[in-house]
Parts: sequence; structure tokens; C-alpha cells
Amino acid sequence: MKKTSQTCVEVAVTLPVEGTFSYIVPPTLSGLALPGCKVTVPFKNRKAEGFILGLGQTDVKGELKEILAVTDPQPLFPPSVIPFFRWISEYYIHPIGKVIQSVLPSGVTQRIWRNVEITSAGQDCLRKGEISKEDLEVLKQLSKPHGRVQNYPIATLKHLEQQGLIKVVEKVRPRLGPLLKTFVDFVEDERDKVLNIDRGSLRAKGEAEFLDLILQQGPVMLSDLKKRFSNASYLVRKWTKNGILRSFKEAVFRAPEGLIFKPSRPPESLSPHQREAIKKTTRLIERDKFSVCLLYGITGSGKTEVYLEAVRRTIQLGRQAIVLVPEIALAVYMESVLRSRVSGTVGTYHSGLSPGQRYDQWVKMASGDIDVVVGARSALFAPLPRLGLIVVDEEHDWAYKQDRAPYYHGRDAAVARGRIENAVVLLGSGTPSIQSYANCIKTRYHLIRMPERIENRRFPEIEVVDMRELEEQGAKRMLSSRLLEALEENLKRNKQTMLFLNRRGFFRLFVCKFCGAILTCPNCHVSLIYHLDYNKLMCHYCGYCTGPSQSCPDCKRTGLKSWGFGTERVEQELCELFPNARIARMDTDSTRKKGRAQAILKDFIDHNIDVLIGTQMITKGYHVPDVTLVGVIGADLSLGFPDFRAAERTFQLLSQVAGRAGRGRERGKVIIQTYNPDHYAIRAAISQDYEALYRTEMELREQLGFPPFSYLISLRLQGNSRDKTEECAAGLAERLKKTVEKWPKKGREIQILGPAEAPIAKLRGKYRWQILIKAKRPLLAQRLLEVARKKSEQGFRTKGVQIILDVDPYQMM
Repeated sequence: MKKTSQTCVEVAVTLPVEGTFSYIVPPTLSGLALPGCKVTVPFKNRKAEGFILGLGQTDVKGELKEILAVTDPQPLFPPSVIPFFRWISEYYIHPIGKVIQSVLPSGVTQRIWRNVEITSAGQDCLRKGEISKEDLEVLKQLSKPHGRVQNYPIATLKHLEQQGLIKVVEKVRPRLGPLLKTFVDFVEDERDKVLNIDRGSLRAKGEAEFLDLILQQGPVMLSDLKKRFSNASYLVRKWTKNGILRSFKEAVFRAPEGLIFKPSRPPESLSPHQREAIKKTTRLIERDKFSVCLLYGITGSGKTEVYLEAVRRTIQLGRQAIVLVPEIALAVYMESVLRSRVSGTVGTYHSGLSPGQRYDQWVKMASGDIDVVVGARSALFAPLPRLGLIVVDEEHDWAYKQDRAPYYHGRDAAVARGRIENAVVLLGSGTPSIQSYANCIKTRYHLIRMPERIENRRFPEIEVVDMRELEEQGAKRMLSSRLLEALEENLKRNKQTMLFLNRRGFFRLFVCKFCGAILTCPNCHVSLIYHLDYNKLMCHYCGYCTGPSQSCPDCKRTGLKSWGFGTERVEQELCELFPNARIARMDTDSTRKKGRAQAILKDFIDHNIDVLIGTQMITKGYHVPDVTLVGVIGADLSLGFPDFRAAERTFQLLSQVAGRAGRGRERGKVIIQTYNPDHYAIRAAISQDYEALYRTEMELREQLGFPPFSYLISLRLQGNSRDKTEECAAGLAERLKKTVEKWPKKGREIQILGPAEAPIAKLRGKYRWQILIKAKRPLLAQRLLEVARKKSEQGFRTKGVQIILDVDPYQMM
């Protein structure tokens, strides 16, 4: 232990603990321990990894411990981004060390963990069986390959450790680093000697060519020399021994792989609305102050040109930009646009890159060598030291909501980072989220409208097919005759078609015609989906799969009947109807292989595909001028979700996919198949009346007290035992309600809903219950949660129940 007169720093450890901790910097590490650096520190009775956030407090109880090591010579992020990490931690209620660990490239942090292993004494004791039944069970578990003991009481493990029957071993996973390659070059001042060597005197195979290559291109990677010269190793050894050549290691940048789309060309002229939008956004950027601007431009209005000009101006002013898009395939497309249109260094960051590529991109960004970063939601955390602009394209898209802790929303977090770092945040959408548009109406955000398509192009003609009428006529096909006729006509004219169905697989349901049982996943309370590609029944949640069966698992009789359809079945039927057409499918199943989504997209843009069938992946902002027909198969599928945003989401999906048609010279056509043509969301999408949807949604949400009129936190409890999970949920809800009752004034602003069993009551083997906190102000809900959670979590762990907090939830299943 050391006195606190020395330098003291604040460290966030990568453990599930709240707050930060102060440590002393020993003299040997003085000058190395900088904000953003990764360190190893003692934490209780173990080692832990952490990140320096700044100077620490010296007026703490007890004596401070020293940092053990600084494990990275350079900071992994600039000081300017640290307040943003703090905001994420506080708003989304997640330990700050875990926040930082989650946004860094995987492998950058060393994982330090403790393994419990059985000792030789424990093996002897296990053979003799001279211990209690509970202790014997632990030793049996540890004697198995990969045996784990996380579900056993801590007291039992400590007792066995004291007896010498088990031991705790600390292990470290090696961290990712730069890729070092061997290079070959001439020793300094030896190059002239090689120039004067008589090439005719060189006897080895290819020796003269070998030396000339290094003369012209040196230094040369050894692996490249080996590819070209079969005796490269011998030649390198020979000339190194002669003192002419030298070998050395050097870091190689792992450039992202991917398809390069055709260079984007600037338009011949801009529309009046584009010019006005560029003028307004440029004015905001030049003010060098935080502001949020919603660019509300219908699909095909040319929002990308506004983004490009905003990025250009930001770079001219010496600052950096982040461009967020909702999908990886769209990130690759946008990257090619930026590279061909912006005179700055473009970086990319998303989960589609390899760990090494992500690491190299991160290091390059942290060094300030990149002007603009494009990527999916994780690119928001790019460690840019001079951030001036954040563009969030398709800001309404649900893909911006993180599906694991911390459960941040990319759009909302972008606004927070912009405020913290004094940057302009440009939100773009043809179908803005209700929340963002409401902020414009309240004048919290600037609003720029682009109500017309470029080059006076008209919005597609929309035709509705009422599927109820077809069924009354006895037709039960998934594709209406009207849609098939339009598709056939489009193929004859050599035009492209997009068909949207937000359901994967071939058959959606298998039901026994005798007892009515449905084939379900043993781990989840959901039906199994048949996939023709794999000839298996699969669960879309946990990945369970099994071969197709003819007999019912309940009554054992043969009589399973298949129902429903997905993208696979649509693809098969179209291939049978139009055998000469080039048909492709774009969904999660067809794009599992790395780079496959980009390959399909490139083929479609290059008109190597006539008909593209897909889920919501195809609704994004791709510009394909030859698409003149869009078909929507099952427009009302998303209306059935138990979610207050279901109508908004349906409108957005329909409007976005409709906007893919008619982006060239020819006007497009959209055919929408629906069983609910009178629903207000579908009517609004057909008439392209966003204002009508907004008015209806705001009226309903105000009556029910949903966002933007309230603030939500979802508490999901999950455990192996249904009874214990339900018991914990009931206890927590009761504790929350009693706490609210003690707040006579503030309590009226908070409502506790539940507990209730989740719509998917069992998922991945865990039983699930939900509680919803609805509050007028976010701080009230967070304070309430902290009071109740601290009293509950320890008791939950002993019962094997986990609590998951989701602030601003987008998924209620």
C-alpha cells in the first residue's frame, strides 16, 4: 500500500460493478498512464483490466492500491469521448468499464478470468467418496471435461478450496494486436554494390530478377517473394549472410475486404430542395455549435447529396465526421460513395470486418488519421478526436437499437455525443420516427423538408390487392394474379422487380390434423420453421434444428399439415413460374456467409438479377434505377406485434420499400397485398401521408401515455425455473410499487405495469417475465430502479434469476 501523495488516476474496470475506482500510478509507470490507456489493476483478491478515465480522487476511505501495468503504449480513445462513455453508462444503466469494453474491437482487451479446477487430492477424495453429497457433486462436475461450477454456492467452493480439494487458477486470453509481417530490403549503403554486380555471374535460379525486384520495389514482403521465387528463402539467407540484405518485422494494415461498387458520379445539377437543404446544413456546421437537424426527405429526394456536402464542409473546417447506416451491406455501399466523392481519408467500422481489420481501423481512427468513418451503429463510438458531424441515415430504422447490453439506441446516443462534443447531428429519413418529428414540432430539432423527388420524378403508382376478396373467390395463393401479371410484364420489358416479405423460411407452421399440436422448439415457446435450403425445422431464436417429421410428437399419429409461407417458398414458386428469370433471395439465411449480402446487392445494382425477393434487408436506401415494380406480400404482418410502435413500423416498412421503385427515368409501380386495407397505417402508406399517421399516433399515445409522452424502462427477469422467476418478478414489482407509494408527489408521475409473462414466455431455455416502468421524467425512473434493484439483485442470484434492464425498449417480445 502507498500513500496518496503520488499521482492518482480514475480507472473503470471491465467487471460488472458500478462506478469507478482510484489507483496510484507508481513511479515506474509515470508518463505512461494517460487517459484512454488500458491498465491491469488489483481488484479485491484478483487482477482486473480497466481503462484510465482521468485523475482520481485521493480523499477516499482506506489506502489506495497501485496500478500493476499499462498494457497499451498508446491511448485507445481520446479524452473527448470519455464523457460520452459516462453518459451511456448512466442513461442505459450499465457499468462504464463494461460499456468501454463492449465498444472496443473484440480482442483488444485481455480477458482475465478465474477457473476452478479439481486438485489431485480432490481426485483421491472423489474416488473414496468420503465427503458430503453436495461437495461430491461439485467434484464430480469438475472432473468432467469443461466442467463448470457457476451454479454452486460460493460457501461450498470456498470450503473445498480451504480443504485443498479444488484450486482457483487465474487465466488470461491473449489480446489482439497489430499484424506483423517480415519484410526484406537492402542494408543501407549496400544498394550501389548490387547495381554493380555482373548479372551473368549469378548462378541461382531467378537470382538476378530477385535482386532487381528488391531494388525497384523494396522493402518487399517475404511472403510475396516466396510466391514469386521458389528458392526465396535460400536467396534471402545467402544475401543476408553476405551483409547485403536485412530482414525486419513491420506492422501491416489489414484493409477491409469487400466488393467495390461502381464509382458514384455527382449529379449534373441539384434540385431546388437539395440546394436549400445544403445551404441550411452548411450554415449549422459553420456555426461550430451543437445542433440537431432532421432532414425529412421522401425516398428518391436526394438526401445522400446533402450528406456528402455536409461531410465535405466538415472536413474543410478541419473536423471529422461519422456516417451511420442501419445495415452492413449499406455501409459497404456508402463507403464506396464516400471514397469516390469526398477528398478525405475514409474509414469503415462494423461487425462484418474481421477482428484484425476492426483493430487496425480503430487504431487509425484514434491516431486522427481518418476524416470520415462510415458504418453501422457501432461506428458511433469511433475514437475521433475532432468530431464535428454525425450523420444518421434512415434514423427511424429499428436496427439502430442494440440487442445486447448496453441496450443503447444509435440515434439517441448520436444526439448525446453531438451535444457532449459540440458537433452537428444530421438525422435523415423519408419516414421519420414519431419521436424525432415530435422534437421538431417542439422546436428542439431543426427541420428541413425535401418533399419532391429529384429531376421531377413522380412517386410510384400504388395499387392495393385486398386478399380477403381473393379468398372469398376461392383463391388461396400467396401471390395474387395481379402481382404475377405485373411481374411478367416487367420481365418482358427487361426491368427489375423487388418483392418484400418479412418472413424467412419455407413453411411457417406444422400442425397435427388429429390433435391440433404445433411443432415447437424445446428451448423456446415458438413454432419451428421449415427451411428448404437445409431440409430442417429450425428455431429462429436459439438456432435449434431437427429433421422434418411426418408424425406428431404428442399423439404419435402421422398427419402433420404445413401452413404459411416465407421467402424461400416465394423464391421456389417464382423459379417454377419464370424459369428463365434471374431470381435471387436476400434474407438472413441467404447472407450468412461473409460478403454474401454485398455480392447480392452488387449483382442487383449491376442488373445481373431480375427479381430480388427479401425481408426488411431490401427496404433500405439502395438506389437501383431499373427497379420499376415493387410487390409487398403481406403488408399487415407487422401489425400483429404486441408493441405500441407496430403501426409506425408498418408504415415505415411499406413506405421505404415502395420508395425503391421508379428511381430512374420511368415511373414505378407498387402492388400491396393486404388483409387489412382500411388500417390507418396502411392507408397512410398508400397515400404517402406521413402527417396523417403522425396525428393518429400522437393522439393514441397521449391517451395511453406512451413515448414521446413518457419514458419507458423494461425489466425482464429470466431464469431456469418458471416458479422462481415468477416469484422474483412479483417481489420486484411489489417493491417498486411500495417505493412509489412513499413518493406522494413524484409517485403520480410513475406507473408500474406488471409483472406479466413475456409474449415469448420461454427463450433459449430461460423462463421470462416482464415489468414495465412508465415515467414522465427519466431521472425519476432511474432513481426508482436504483432503489429497488440494489435490494433485489443479490436475492435473485441465489435463485438463479437474472434481471435485464432495457431503457427505451424497442422489443417487447
